[in-house]
Amino acid sequence: MAEAGSGNAKTPAFRQEERHEFRYRLSVACARALSWLTWIVPLPLRMRFADGVGLAFYRFSPTYRANVEANVRQVLGDAPDDAAVRRMVRSVFRTSGRNFADLLAMPRWDDRYFARHLSLGSGSWSIIDEARTLGRGVILITCHVGCFDFIGQALGHRGYPLTIVTGRTTSRFVFDGVTFLRSSSGNRMVEPTPSGVRHTYRALKRNEVAVFVTDRDFFQNGRPVVFFGKRTTLPPGAVRIARDTGATVVPIVSERAGLHHRVHILDPFTVEKTGDIDADLDRGIEQVASALEKGIGSHLDQWAMFQRVWPERPAGPIQVFPPGSPLESEILERVASVLPERKRSRKRRAAAWPFARLRDVWRLVSRRA
Repeated sequence: MAEAGSGNAKTPAFRQEERHEFRYRLSVACARALSWLTWIVPLPLRMRFADGVGLAFYRFSPTYRANVEANVRQVLGDAPDDAAVRRMVRSVFRTSGRNFADLLAMPRWDDRYFARHLSLGSGSWSIIDEARTLGRGVILITCHVGCFDFIGQALGHRGYPLTIVTGRTTSRFVFDGVTFLRSSSGNRMVEPTPSGVRHTYRALKRNEVAVFVTDRDFFQNGRPVVFFGKRTTLPPGAVRIARDTGATVVPIVSERAGLHHRVHILDPFTVEKTGDIDADLDRGIEQVASALEKGIGSHLDQWAMFQRVWPERPAGPIQVFPPGSPLESEILERVASVLPERKRSRKRRAAAWPFARLRDVWRLVSRRA
């Protein structure tokens, strides 16, 4: 994207995407069919196949492989052993394959399945329950460790009302199918738009639970922080909303343990609200980074992050404004600039042409009158 202030710079225009009902229904139908096909395969065989897909992804995706390796080396620190790094990177790709297989099968899971395959690795469910007794809602922050989609499903089956904030980084067709799979236990899925943020505030006001994935600044609107010894940016949304609402922040991490899953609930914290918003957000981001370091550092071989968390040329942070503020359009424009363009078909352009010409003639006549 062109730098701000340059002579030829073009300001990205926010594209409000229309929902295409047929495309949405087709996406959901494909997700349902793939879910059924995945579910009928026995679990051990399903995981073996997923491992093969993950290793094929490792073999034929040099860019993602390099990104994962860069992230692993940064977490390990000074001069890590090359063989150990390669083993961890291959494990990350296998984890991703298993995660996708689990995501496809999730709509078929019931309470008995969760009881057999879910265990609490550390912490206590009472941490979330006690935070809700304060009446200001709970914000769960997590990362791409283990089967991170499993967290929302597990909490949904335990009866927690969830609003999961997830950004679209793929095509709308794929995103609609994945969203359907993730919402199969009744969770509300919202995008990080002003409307989605308002839904999140309302959910916390009802003393519900909001979920944010906070280990990568996908839309480059984060705040700077030292993360695993190197400066980068992390998304500020969870911290900003926690400061505004007083909601307790609870870090939670998923871990794959063979064919089973463990959930680790870490120490909760709150974001102080003073007269200095920048200082409050900086302290909150530091708490987020500290929690993520514990979760990622303990399960680095399952950190399925395929973009560089420490980019070679980090973008400058964008100030986050209150939800619904006109100034927030700068963030939306940055989001829009990294999403795929929607191209109008030739047929639609041809259909619109006569009306556009009539509109131009009307404007010309009105101006002369």
